[in-house]
Amino acid sequence: MKNLWIYCLAFVFSNHLAASELRVAVAANFLGTLNQLVPLYEAHSGQTLLISSGSTGRHYAQIQNGAPFDVFLSADVERPQLLVEEGLALADSRFTYARGVLVLWSDQQDLPLQDGAFLHSESLQHLALVNPRTAPYGAAGVEVMQQLGVYERLQAGHIAQAENLTQAMQYITSSTAQAGFLALSQVVEADGSIRGNAWLPASDSYVSLEQQAVVLSASPQLEAGLAFLDWLKSDEARSVIASAGYGF
Repeated sequence: MKNLWIYCLAFVFSNHLAASELRVAVAANFLGTLNQLVPLYEAHSGQTLLISSGSTGRHYAQIQNGAPFDVFLSADVERPQLLVEEGLALADSRFTYARGVLVLWSDQQDLPLQDGAFLHSESLQHLALVNPRTAPYGAAGVEVMQQLGVYERLQAGHIAQAENLTQAMQYITSSTAQAGFLALSQVVEADGSIRGNAWLPASDSYVSLEQQAVVLSASPQLEAGLAFLDWLKSDEARSVIASAGYGF
């Protein structure tokens, strides 16, 4: 009887801990910003956020296969909309939490990145690009290269394809690639300056990087998920998001 009582207490306690944790799947480009937001929200709500970062396409596939997330912060509009249509996300929860900005970036200061000149250069050996089939920033990079008329040439052996933006950055900093297409949020300093060598393609040269969030229908914490997304609309959260290089 004593052991049974101890087991019941442990079960209740473990369920209480689980209920205080909100599982958030986030696109890799927004991970750094979310890490800044986490302590603010935890102080505000008393709830713990468990973060899983990766490409939007991969998270989408995981959710379709029953991954136990409560909230999805996507890097696009398409996947949240599809999840709503498939009955896997709450329609009323879907909203745009940020608009991303694409940057061609390198830690080598001597590369002529401005206006995409380096993309035409014969000295370009490898360019980091996140998988355009699963990551909106990769697709945006492809659009820019197509407009410049260089994609077909670079696709034939010059693109170092990454699974997510974190890996794309690693390719550049490890010299696996000389430069690459990243999210501006990855290279913005606290004072708003951009570190390294950067070129911002015109915003009309690629489809808007509108990023949407949803609460997942299978979540046992629907109210907590909705409360978190509601907080992301607050002035406190938006100030952090804007400082990280995003628009709305």
